[in-house]
Amino acid sequence: MKPTLFFTLLLLTLTARADWQHWQDETATGALLLTDDQGQIHPATLLDTDAHITVSGPVAQVTLTQRFHNPSQQFREGRYLFPLPENAAVDGMVLTIGDRRIIGRIDRKAEAEKTYRQARASGKKASLVSQQRPNLFTTAVANIAPGETVQVELHYQQTLNVDGHRFQLRLPLTLTPRFTPHTETSHPLDSLLRNTVTAPGGTADAGTASIHIDLDAGARLATLGSPSHAIHYQRHGQRYTITPKAGAIAMDRDLLLNWELKDTGEPLVASFHEKIDGKHYALLMVVPPETGQMTSLPRETLFIIDSSGSMGGAPMRQAKASLQLALQRLKPGDRFNITDFDSQHTLLFETPVTVSDDSRQQAQTFVDGLQASGGTHMLPALSDTLNQPVSDGYLRQVIFITDGAVGNENGIFRALQQQLGEARLFTVGIGSAPNSHFMTRAAQFGRGSFTYINDQNQVQQGMDTLFRRLESPLMRNLQVQLPDGIVAGRWPQKLPDLYAGEPLLVAMKLSAPTDRIIVSGYRDQHWQQSVTLPSSNHPGTASLWARRKIADLMDRITLGAPETDIAPLVTEVALRHQLVSRYTSFIAVEETVSRPAHQPLLHDTVRNQAPHGSQQSTAWPSTATPAPLLWRLAGLMLIACLLLWLPQRRLNHDTA
Repeated sequence: MKPTLFFTLLLLTLTARADWQHWQDETATGALLLTDDQGQIHPATLLDTDAHITVSGPVAQVTLTQRFHNPSQQFREGRYLFPLPENAAVDGMVLTIGDRRIIGRIDRKAEAEKTYRQARASGKKASLVSQQRPNLFTTAVANIAPGETVQVELHYQQTLNVDGHRFQLRLPLTLTPRFTPHTETSHPLDSLLRNTVTAPGGTADAGTASIHIDLDAGARLATLGSPSHAIHYQRHGQRYTITPKAGAIAMDRDLLLNWELKDTGEPLVASFHEKIDGKHYALLMVVPPETGQMTSLPRETLFIIDSSGSMGGAPMRQAKASLQLALQRLKPGDRFNITDFDSQHTLLFETPVTVSDDSRQQAQTFVDGLQASGGTHMLPALSDTLNQPVSDGYLRQVIFITDGAVGNENGIFRALQQQLGEARLFTVGIGSAPNSHFMTRAAQFGRGSFTYINDQNQVQQGMDTLFRRLESPLMRNLQVQLPDGIVAGRWPQKLPDLYAGEPLLVAMKLSAPTDRIIVSGYRDQHWQQSVTLPSSNHPGTASLWARRKIADLMDRITLGAPETDIAPLVTEVALRHQLVSRYTSFIAVEETVSRPAHQPLLHDTVRNQAPHGSQQSTAWPSTATPAPLLWRLAGLMLIACLLLWLPQRRLNHDTA
């Protein structure tokens, strides 16, 4: 071994150490600095967000304004990856430069991207809004002049989470990077997800959000509050104006607003109608009454708990507390098992066991010892859990506790469809920014429900809600009856069974106007409810109908339908209703040239803040080899070279 190789390896080790130290320094400062072709350092594009939300019953209309500011002396292109509710119907976009407003138009995604690239190359200001996943979107803004602020305004509609008389509005403000196993084909978005979120404890370029909520619940409220932020509200009759007490808030967790209607004994019903181009659209929400009775069948409960790296810190504490509480709710005679997973998975018992003092104590000790680390290898854990032998005479229910930080959602949905059998799956979303698309869709494919726990103080209430659903009989055989001669394009086409407190939410396109619809079902006895449709227009109803139709069509791809068959159907609906989808994007271009041809254009991505409560020492989901590991490997190589070189040097010396 020649000395040259030794010193080469020494240099590599020191270089790796220096690079790692530089990465640590950048993370500690929280500032994203960009290097141009000449090696010059420039500050990154900054972003602030405003959200104005109008709530009417179970529907929210949201105007989200993103302001991109260029603090540098160079022309910039900013790109921002951001979350929206998984059921958001994005139906409007405006680009504002100074006092100039440019209305965005919807186009096929490939055409919109081509238009954007041409505008960017020619020096024109342009903005492109695209869907990357059902709850993840990107905004790109080209040719922001030095010192300039460009504003992108998005409009969307969404339906709210409803549990009996309790309502919840959730505004996503950051995201958790997703993990894709090495054995799976990575999504093009995965690397962007890893690089667009700051390390826990850092400061992001996506600065603060100013939020204003106008709430018209349709009835008097019993309670109003937020488990995520301190709020200030003013009451105006049955309407409320709500803002965070802190003013502009950090974008490090989802904003949650909860309220409960006073129980008057009347059925909880809401309906909306919109007429567009002679076509009639309707949205119905009906909450069937609860009987208070309990199911008599013994239950077999299979718990799956995520202890991967993204669960580090507060999420892991919340997950363990939720599972410990669930273990206490198990009844003698029931059966259960626990699967823990990260890069590997472990079943507590070989097969489900009967609830006893000993088995419960074993489970509690097992849960106490869980620590967050490793990757989110969810699919093998799910498959082995579902492949456990079925106990005759037991109602099998699977409770899945996770933040949903996975990139291979569709493979997991397909596994649920193929392996779940007669069991039902219930997801419990953990943390301040879980993957709500995965949670709600997994529960849908699993014929169960989704419970969200964002804080340690919410564990008791969240698990009480879940077990009320688990222990109550289902509302089955739901039907929507229209007057004779009227037909409807209805979504969902197959109405689901409902758990206690769950609403029936149906979007319809009617062949003719009607003022009365009947909803019926069976729990312990036949139940029927008449719903009156209003004659007044409620803007956004048609968009919600189209969004639900698109979601149903996309589910068909997940379950094996050829994408070539489904894509044209989705595109046609999205173009007609001016919605962003997998195949359509919003594009806005200013015709005036802003950047001279000789001026360079810098590109950067605006980084999101790490979710509140995530742990500094916990690695983000990744498929790449991190710098610290490379440094250690280089050190090991150096030691190996020393061990090989020294004996050879002695031998040469002795020979001489």
